[in-house]
Amino acid sequence: MKLYKLKIAFRNARKNGVLTFAKLFGLSISFAVILFAAGYVVYETGFDKSIPGHDKIYRCLMQGKLNNQEADFAVTSPAMAGVITAEIPEITEATRILPQGEASVKYNNLDFNGGHLVYADPNFFSFFSISVETKTQNPLGANNNMIMAKSLAKKQFGSEENALGKVVEVRGEDCIITGVFEDLPRNFHLRAKLFQSLEKSNPDKVGWGSQSYYTYFKTNGANISPDELNFKISKTVYTHYVDDIDGASAKTLEDFKVSPEMYILYTAEKLTDIHFSNHKFDPAVTSNKTYVYGAIILALLILLISSINFINLNIANLSTRLKEIGIQKTTGANSHNIFSQFLYETIIFWLIGFVLAFAIYMLAENTLDQFLGFDISLSGSEMIKIVGGVFIALLVFNLVANFLPISFISNKKILSLIKEERPSKRGFSVNSSFVFFQFVLSGLIILASVIVQKQINYMVHKDRGYDTENVMMLSMWSMNQQTRKSFIDDLKTYSAVKSVSTSDNYFGDDPGMNDAYFETMDKTNYFHTSVMPVSADFINTFNLKIKEGRFFNQEFQSDFKGVVLNEAALKKYTGEGSILGKKVIVDGDYKVIGVVKDFNFRSLHHQIQPLAMVLVKDKGNVFVKVQNSQIAEVTGILQNLWKKYNIDFPFEYKFHDEVLAQHYLNDQQAKKLLLVLSIISIAIACVGLYAISFFTIIRKTKEIGIRKVNGARVSEVMSMLNIRFIKWVGLAFTLAIPIAHYAMHKWLESFAYKTSLSWWIFALSGFLALGIALLTVSWQSWRAATKNPVEALRYE
Repeated sequence: MKLYKLKIAFRNARKNGVLTFAKLFGLSISFAVILFAAGYVVYETGFDKSIPGHDKIYRCLMQGKLNNQEADFAVTSPAMAGVITAEIPEITEATRILPQGEASVKYNNLDFNGGHLVYADPNFFSFFSISVETKTQNPLGANNNMIMAKSLAKKQFGSEENALGKVVEVRGEDCIITGVFEDLPRNFHLRAKLFQSLEKSNPDKVGWGSQSYYTYFKTNGANISPDELNFKISKTVYTHYVDDIDGASAKTLEDFKVSPEMYILYTAEKLTDIHFSNHKFDPAVTSNKTYVYGAIILALLILLISSINFINLNIANLSTRLKEIGIQKTTGANSHNIFSQFLYETIIFWLIGFVLAFAIYMLAENTLDQFLGFDISLSGSEMIKIVGGVFIALLVFNLVANFLPISFISNKKILSLIKEERPSKRGFSVNSSFVFFQFVLSGLIILASVIVQKQINYMVHKDRGYDTENVMMLSMWSMNQQTRKSFIDDLKTYSAVKSVSTSDNYFGDDPGMNDAYFETMDKTNYFHTSVMPVSADFINTFNLKIKEGRFFNQEFQSDFKGVVLNEAALKKYTGEGSILGKKVIVDGDYKVIGVVKDFNFRSLHHQIQPLAMVLVKDKGNVFVKVQNSQIAEVTGILQNLWKKYNIDFPFEYKFHDEVLAQHYLNDQQAKKLLLVLSIISIAIACVGLYAISFFTIIRKTKEIGIRKVNGARVSEVMSMLNIRFIKWVGLAFTLAIPIAHYAMHKWLESFAYKTSLSWWIFALSGFLALGIALLTVSWQSWRAATKNPVEALRYE
């Protein structure tokens, strides 16, 4: 019996080639999208979950308000780890890190990029259960010890065994490779290839005076609420650190608040929450949970479009198999037999669709990894769970959706079925309703894609208030200060170099922050400001605009106690007269010598905050402004200077535009993902529309022949055939517009700077959808309209 059903299924599939292609195309593509989306979601939501005991690991934060400004920092004092471990019974162990950025490594006159360097406590690797191959009991026991990632050790030394004991030079210091660690998991929140002892930073000497370290701790699994844990941490810190807050007598978190506008609490953040967090001074690999939800919703929408398409094609196919059903009923088949036959055929299509989807997934995985910029691989067990879940969901959906039309047809009289009598299809037919709903969903995806593209392009191309074109960036922190000064002075002598400046920071990065207040203000009314040390040529390198006063001059010794503010900081000044010459206290006394127009020194995800620039002779981030079209010449000059000064780390540079682009990586990924999904959704919908129009035209073949015999023109026949489909597509997009407008308006609210939802976006998207739909059905209608009517009527 099953073999007989299988033969019928394949015979019908072969007989209706267009229908079979449309079904398999939609199913295989949508199933593949589900697999790709699942890979992305599993990757993003799986951050740090591979760490044993991850549910008991936390990171300390500083959160609250400073002069009514939100404060949310991932950094803490190095002294914190010891006291919370000693005094809070629920905390069993703590470890600290201090990231140092990228580091170059030199071995036997060979320079190579060592990736990110991190200073860490000796227990860091045991804390996170990361295995280390070593020949010593404490591989981070001395300041000159170094632990290297296994992949880097293999690449540079052939094997981890060969790497152990080697002496390498890092930032001008000799280091011994005392351990090789297993590479950090692909979805671990830190990226690092090199580790050295935290003692290099003298944490005990720093004590409570610096909030620049990252502190992790483990709990014993005791049943303690987040608020209770936060209270105990804050109480312990304030007992040891701050004089004006009595931590010892505090009873609740409210006791640590000087006022609702002024307080800092020390809080615990779950390890698995770090990836989706958004704190200042956070070195972690972070992402936006909105994009994960978006990927899930869009993938399900694609699957829904495909399922509707599949059901719609099944219903269309039913109308061509009325005689077959009538003959089955004459041989004794009941409604159950007919329903089971169609369900059997449906499951066969699904299975083939899954096989094709798996093939597409395997073939396209690496390409999409590179195009989208994130990992979408799935393990075997993850794939089985996802496929099983999709299969069950589809089974329920199809049972419900197919039950009514199959039951209706199977309950018709045998004679009506054999004569292929069909009910009149006026108004909103089942096929039309499915086409309508399909294009509503496709319209939503297209509109979302267009608006996301517009928003990301707006952020990338918006005037930020400075110019980074032809600005090369060199990281020269490892260079001796005097050598760096000579290098820069030498570089300035070349005509191809327009300007050279240095800074602690680069645009897009989070500068250091300090409390600040003007001498004319009450000290308690201070404001929070970012502080950016820069050299005097910084204004010329980035073409900043002066609003009042002037910028720094290296020749004026007094300028080293001067400060240049931005307009956001100027708004905090409440005194009378010009701000120029006024004293501002920001980690020392400075005199205001100038004000620059506001510029986005952070990414466009953030509003412009107060900024104070102070003058320094030089810093490790070196920016080279190149004259137009002379990049190659300046690159050669830099390489020659590298040799001249015998610089012992690799010559590497980046364009500042590339550095800025990294801050919009998640947005660019979402942009690409939506583009792919919008193309897929419209393709599935149009293939289904093509198949439906194909069957409609077959049913209307004789009607078309009669109309042509009676003098109907080709354009009139095409209009008759097209108008039905175009009407429903137009109505679908009309409904999609307000839904998309509301949803995307809500999404744009999360951006500090956002594009406008112009009317032309919706009009253009609507005309695009209508145009694609018209092209899809027009080919079939044109063929039918130009066909010889004699062929259509030859059996009459």
